[in-house]
Amino acid sequence: MTPLARVIAVVAGVVSLLLCGAALVRQAALATSTGLTWKGSTWWADLTATASTETIVAAVVVVAVTAALIVLAYRQVQPAVPPQVIEFAVEDGTARLSVPALRKALRRRFETMLPGSQVGEVAVSNDDAGWRVRVEADVPICDLRDVQGSVLQAFRDDMRKVAGIEIASLDLVVTSMRPAAKKAR
Repeated sequence: MTPLARVIAVVAGVVSLLLCGAALVRQAALATSTGLTWKGSTWWADLTATASTETIVAAVVVVAVTAALIVLAYRQVQPAVPPQVIEFAVEDGTARLSVPALRKALRRRFETMLPGSQVGEVAVSNDDAGWRVRVEADVPICDLRDVQGSVLQAFRDDMRKVAGIEIASLDLVVTSMRPAAKKAR
């Protein structure tokens, strides 16, 4: 979701909350006092009693704001489609790297660097900060800071060498830790 869309959604939400709050206070005040009258009540009766240009404009505005907020909410919860091909410049043109192939290579690299680990999922994404790699794995008991740092450096070196891509971060999600397998005698 773009920053402009977020600002529009927040402004529309705040305005809606203010209007609903004012309507709630009005209803509560009218309900608690029988002698209280609301001077602005005639505009509501005028607006809803007969079809007029104002009624139509108000209805169109409400429908447009509602539709826009639904679209913005859908875009917010809809997962972003990760790239399937990474294209990068080479000396005489461009080259392409398949993201599924990249995930497979990163999975193998991780399992080679940390024997006894089993990688469940590898995700590669690109955002404003740069390329990110997310690895979910079952690992043997180890110092996770050291593993994360060494794997990140290895991934950075490999991607720099292969495609000239800089990996900004590595999210290591450990799904389980187990004792290292004992060596057979």
